[in-house]
Amino acid sequence: MSRHYRVLAGNLELFVGAYFVGFGFLAVLFFIRFPNPMGIWLAAAAIPIGWVLIWRAAHLLAWRRWVFWLIVALAVGAPVAWLLPAVISFRSIFR
Repeated sequence: MSRHYRVLAGNLELFVGAYFVGFGFLAVLFFIRFPNPMGIWLAAAAIPIGWVLIWRAAHLLAWRRWVFWLIVALAVGAPVAWLLPAVISFRSIFR
């Protein structure tokens, strides 16, 4: 596989994996309040799938380790930190 396609596939897997991990975590917090266990299971299943994609992206991209994990921390942590107050306030509506 050429370097161009490795970088393309690695970036795609990195951001899809970060999406699965971040929004899977938020979805678990969201679905805890509802009696639908399937939503919790699907959201919980997205988190390890996302970590597998991120791990594969680390091998495909072959960046320096600290650069890669800094980008992963920002890609996972920023959306979670941004949307967590909305999820928590939504949960407090149903109390």
